[in-house]
Amino acid sequence: MKHANLASGIASGVLLLAVWLLPSSTLAFSAELDSISPEPTQDISDMIGDAPENITLFGWLTEVDTEYTAVFSVDEEPALVITIGGDMTADENWEYDADAGTVTVTFTATGIIAANDETGELGEDPVSVIALVPAVEIGEDGPPEEMTGSWFATNIDDWELIPPSEENIAFGYQLTGPQGSTGYFRMFMPESMRELLSQFAGEELSWDDLAVFSGDEQSSISITEVDGGALVNINVTFTSTSAGASIASAGTVTKRITVSEQEHVSISATKSSLKKGKKVRIFGWLKNGKKNQTVTIWRKRKGESEFTKWKTLTTEDDGYYALRFAPKKTATYKVQYTKNGKTKKSDTKKISVE
Repeated sequence: MKHANLASGIASGVLLLAVWLLPSSTLAFSAELDSISPEPTQDISDMIGDAPENITLFGWLTEVDTEYTAVFSVDEEPALVITIGGDMTADENWEYDADAGTVTVTFTATGIIAANDETGELGEDPVSVIALVPAVEIGEDGPPEEMTGSWFATNIDDWELIPPSEENIAFGYQLTGPQGSTGYFRMFMPESMRELLSQFAGEELSWDDLAVFSGDEQSSISITEVDGGALVNINVTFTSTSAGASIASAGTVTKRITVSEQEHVSISATKSSLKKGKKVRIFGWLKNGKKNQTVTIWRKRKGESEFTKWKTLTTEDDGYYALRFAPKKTATYKVQYTKNGKTKKSDTKKISVE
């Protein structure tokens, strides 16, 4: 369904969002809208479709770039507030008033890019949706109590929470968007989440010890410490050749964005496959690294049985290194870093050349 025809889709009761966040707590969570200002173009909460158990969803047709404030009566504090088609910031997001039993959410309308919209555009009828999500026990599908106070904002309508566990010491979201589109990804993590990851890891982790991963590849260290926690603020491009991407269905791409402990030395690439003569960038970081450190890139071309040392690079700020080049044939790469006689090795990265 293209967003240009969104109004007719709403009228026929079409499900607008693909929501795959399934808390299974036996305790009921309820919320009701008290007010929203300024008044949206249309309330579409009854037309979104059935919400997963215990999640409450509210939706409106909104005006892009307009700031809205929505007040909800709740029977308990939610762990997590999600705005789809509504942007939040470190200064403007949500707060819970225990005395009044209310949650106030402030967001700026952006509209939604639907996963089934091949244009990757917002269309004429921008939609904004708020999800209020209660806490569940660790190991259940949903946010643990330690996520209380967190929030997530994006303009991609197909999303799934990836909660942390002892088996998966990471958390974040899986997003599916139209091929070639770009969505924003804003995620606030309270201090209690860092403490929970430390508990699972068996060691004290600071925000500087963590990084952003796309799939299994460390793709960024853009985690900014703010009052009460830390913020991830990145853009996500849905291309099937980019790192950590997988094809979900015809015309759509899925990316898994999580926060986890930094690798000692990481390796990623802007593309996993490309045509001969095109350029690609290999990049990565040393854990809590500094500039002017030496790293070596090792390469094993298709048909070769062993890696050979290929390039030597010097790290920039934050231990970052990068190399842009045009590979002539398919090869697998890895990075090594030696300090005080100890060598750390990255995972391997294969880049296919067509």
